[in-house]
Amino acid sequence: MDLNTFRTFSTQPTYGELVLGKRIKPQPNIIKGSYDSVEHYLSTQFWLLRDDFVSPLRKGVQEYIKCSNKSENFASSEIKLCSRINFQPAAHNGVQICFATEDKDNKFEDSKFLMQGSLVCFTCNNFDTLLFATISGSGNKNCQQVLVKFCERCEENIFANEYVCIEAKAFFEHYNHVLKALQDIKTNDFPFPQYFIQVSEEHCLPLYLRCQTSMVSVKGITGDCHFDLLKLSSWPSAAQLGLDDHQLVALQAALTSELALIRGAPGTGKTLVGLKIAKILTENKEAQNRKTPILVVSNTNFALDQFLVQALKFTQKLVRIGHSKQLKLDAFNFNRYKGSMPQRLNRLSRQDIIGTTTTIAAKMRSDLACEVVIVEDAAAVTEAHVIACLSNKCQHLILIGDENQLRPTLENNELEALKLDTSLFERMLLNNRKCSMLNVQYRMTTEMTKLISPLIYKDLTSSERVLSLPKLHCFTKRVSFVSHNFTELREFRNPSLSRKNPYEAEFVVSLSKYLLLHKVLSSADLTILSTYSDQVSLIKKLMKQEDSAISRRLLEIKVVTVDDYQGGECNVVLLSLVRSNHQGDIGFLAKSNRISVALSKAMHVLVIVGSMDTLSKKCGSWNTIKECLKQQGALDRCLTLRCPVHPENQFAVKQSSEFGQMCPKCNNNPTEPRQEETEESPEHCSEVLQCGHRCNGRDQMHASHLSRCRRPCGKRLNCGHVCLKKCHYHRLDGSHQDVTCEQIVTKVRSCGHRVGMLCGEDVETIRCNKQCTKQMECGHRCRKKCYKTCNVICHQCEVVACCVIV
Repeated sequence: MDLNTFRTFSTQPTYGELVLGKRIKPQPNIIKGSYDSVEHYLSTQFWLLRDDFVSPLRKGVQEYIKCSNKSENFASSEIKLCSRINFQPAAHNGVQICFATEDKDNKFEDSKFLMQGSLVCFTCNNFDTLLFATISGSGNKNCQQVLVKFCERCEENIFANEYVCIEAKAFFEHYNHVLKALQDIKTNDFPFPQYFIQVSEEHCLPLYLRCQTSMVSVKGITGDCHFDLLKLSSWPSAAQLGLDDHQLVALQAALTSELALIRGAPGTGKTLVGLKIAKILTENKEAQNRKTPILVVSNTNFALDQFLVQALKFTQKLVRIGHSKQLKLDAFNFNRYKGSMPQRLNRLSRQDIIGTTTTIAAKMRSDLACEVVIVEDAAAVTEAHVIACLSNKCQHLILIGDENQLRPTLENNELEALKLDTSLFERMLLNNRKCSMLNVQYRMTTEMTKLISPLIYKDLTSSERVLSLPKLHCFTKRVSFVSHNFTELREFRNPSLSRKNPYEAEFVVSLSKYLLLHKVLSSADLTILSTYSDQVSLIKKLMKQEDSAISRRLLEIKVVTVDDYQGGECNVVLLSLVRSNHQGDIGFLAKSNRISVALSKAMHVLVIVGSMDTLSKKCGSWNTIKECLKQQGALDRCLTLRCPVHPENQFAVKQSSEFGQMCPKCNNNPTEPRQEETEESPEHCSEVLQCGHRCNGRDQMHASHLSRCRRPCGKRLNCGHVCLKKCHYHRLDGSHQDVTCEQIVTKVRSCGHRVGMLCGEDVETIRCNKQCTKQMECGHRCRKKCYKTCNVICHQCEVVACCVIV
């Protein structure tokens, strides 16, 4: 095939590919050595990425045709299927699809079903013809209506037939914008060909630094620092910049190389260094004569938002493009900009930092055209997604990642053989590109670090900071592995679908209830991770069924897949590994990078629930971890806990139902909230505690009561209100650091609405549930709640994708 063919080829699948089974076989990604030309490179990346979307869809359609011919029941992990679809006209020459309400296959409770931007195809004649369309908007889901936009003019009467609808498992928009960007990149506009095509090892200053002063100013720990970027002797010390020695070296290299790579194990401060880079560049933007904002991209919203929230500490001139769950970023969302699109883009260009996903950056590539680009979690992003973000205006690219954690996620795993799962970050390392390495971790306890080092990270060391951690309260160990042999469940008709394990789900939910009921920690201090999305759904379902005093707090716990928690960390992590079978089949859990991510997210306590017999049956890495756990005494068939009030009382829990057992001294029933005891109890201790109150515990364990005084505090907080918390929430010295005032007050949000809330809470972290007051270009009011992203579709006049908030 001619190299230029990719520039005009359809980004969507064709009839021949899906129905006739034809395949345009891509060439492998060249991970060692150079490409012949820019065209050779772009063509390779285009066909590889396109095949990752098309192949699973082709496989699913072929399976469906085969089952239809044999009149067999159909189930597939590659496609989603809806039968009995009808089309109806919609406003402004639009088309909507309607589903039979009694059709059980139409599952609108699936939040990822028929999302805006998804690709769907329709047939009314057993694939004699095939219509392609994208979901252009959601109508009224109570009436089960969705708006579609056909990719080509329809030659058949779509309103007279009943159709079968097939939706690709992969999200089309995630591919489409990147593929179109690759088609649009001109040979003479290609960024950094000397590195990406010729794999040169040379190091050059960013172009803007060659033309302007290399003197910079930055706010250090004790004051302002002025130094020359190019003279290492003039730099402030690592301590003055709040860094360690490895992080300082990485910062120096990143600011003086037009293509910089920063590599580090979990918890070594990769994001910290990235933020320091962004801070220095932001504070010296004018001196360096840079005209555009810094573009920060990632392939996940979670990792991106983590970065941007921290960036708010040094600049308020920041904008988030795309959906975000971080309330602190609501006021900085691009959708809040008023005016026409050119006016909004003009305002965008005056910011310090723009944050978005690689997909949106590819879509807006020519509009953004940023001189400096920082890629977070670069090792988890396909090469095509990074290249699609870069314009010919890019002068400085900084890749931050760790190839030993998550790699690019593929829909077609067969493409691993063609190296599509090798990121640009890793390819540069394989071609001897100099990289700054961070080797000191600040997150995990020593017990956790031993699980991944030296198994995965040979030279990882721990900071002394991780040696001084808070007491364990009800836990007896920093790391616990609860092993079992309860079999995993999977879709009987299709074993390749996601898995779940009810025993593990019930165990981690019951443990979470126990921890919350005993006020050992708050919801924010606890995260539940699982390696499979079906398990996450099951855990959330069990939590929603809970009807107790802590049901609200239980739902506040973050429950997420390991893959979606990249860049995250939490004090206490409960990890459900799911896999449990006699065959020793553990799928992707055998990969060292998945092991690394799963075991490196906890800071204080890690509780793992899984079948060690299954995990270690065929996998050498899990055998090594098994021996490490045995040496720590951390591998058992149960979880040993202690009463948080009477720590000498310990009990072992093997089943979720056993969390209801009591501590014999305090009748501490984990299934019910603790009742406050009365002053008149004959068993009360009257020892005077360090806080000044008398102990009202029921035994003489004074040491345990010192931090558990249950008397009302009664002191005045800085806001002037009386503290409503119990005394033990404060430090023994009486200080009120990090104590939230619980008096109910009325505050005004930045949107202008008044909100009733706790005095000590930040008003911008509370979602405003009042009606949005903004007006759309069509004249109608936005019908969304204030905290939600404003519509681009007016539901009153049903104008699609043209109503922009003004």
